[in-house]
This record gives sequence, structure tokens and C-alpha cells, in this order.
Amino acid sequence: MKNFNDYFKYVALFTVLLVSTACAENDSSKLISIIENSINNQSQASDRLIVRKLLNWPDSCEKTFNAPTSGLNFIKQSDTLYITQVICTYGSYQGMSVFYKLDLSNKNPIAHQLKFPVYDSNMKNTKESEIWGNVLTSSTFDKFKILTLYSGFGHCGSLTKYDLSGNQPKIKQLKIQPNCETNKKIRDPEKWPVKALT
Repeated sequence: MKNFNDYFKYVALFTVLLVSTACAENDSSKLISIIENSINNQSQASDRLIVRKLLNWPDSCEKTFNAPTSGLNFIKQSDTLYITQVICTYGSYQGMSVFYKLDLSNKNPIAHQLKFPVYDSNMKNTKESEIWGNVLTSSTFDKFKILTLYSGFGHCGSLTKYDLSGNQPKIKQLKIQPNCETNKKIRDPEKWPVKALT
């Protein structure tokens, strides 16, 4: 009887392992398909539910999202490494997003949330996981920028260039016009003063 019970224990354990492996492979394949659709501008609103089960972004982000799209953007670093932008709201002139570094090199996708060093209009430096602004980027990480406006007129704000090669973002360059009341209104963020970082 003991051998018989042991046999069923091994069968049950083997079944659990098979199911777990299949689920992991299924999660990876779903993510790859969603990423490809997003890059080809064919993302579907239903993709958001699938990705949220894996990334588990906060309720505060999900409650403010009401667009008929997935609100997902994937920025490629390599064939298996992506920065995932999850839009929480599009806002009136700029949106708010959370970001994850997503690693698909193993059967089980690995993701961790990013916290960005940011400067506000009072020149106060904080680290934030929910980022207001528009992402200006390309397929290479040395061109990852976030434009955060302090006014809908677009003449004050910050343009921050980040290095995302490590575990968490670091500022490479900061251009900032904190004074929205200035008489010299420059609407081209690239012409804003460069802030020296210590």
C-alpha cells in the first residue's frame, strides 16, 4: 500500500510540474505575441488584462484608465529585454504612466517596476514610480527621454534624458524651465537651460 501511495504522489507531483511549465511557456508566448502586436500597432484592449496578471501594476493606475486601447508600449533593448510602459491616463496635455523592465530570457517572465529620479517645478528631486509626461524615445536606450510639462502652454517643464541600462533609471541630462511666469517663453524643450547635476 505504501508503494502504491508513493506512486500516486509521484504522479501528482509530475503533473503539477508539467502544468507549471506549460503555464510559464504559455505566459511567455502570450507576451511575445502582445509585444509584436504592439510594435506593429495592432495591440488590442484585451491585451491589457493579460499583461496586468503578469506585471501586477497598482489599482491606482488601473482605476484612472478608461481608453478603448491597451495603453501598452514596449521599448526594445534586446530580443528578450523590454521596457514596458503602462499608461494610467492620457490626461489633457500629457499622460501618466508606470514602467517595468521585462526580461523574457527564461521560461518565467521576470519584471520589476522602475522608479525614476525627477525634478519638479520647485527643483525638488524625488524618485517616482508614477510618471507624468510624454516619452520621447527610439529603439536605443540612450535616447530615452521624458518630457514633463508644468503648463498646458508648453513653455515650462523638464526634458530628462535617462540611462536605463542598469536595474533602475539614472539621469544623464536634465533640461528644465521651472518658471512658468517667465517673460521669455521657450516652447522648444531642447532649448531649455541644462541643469548641472551633482
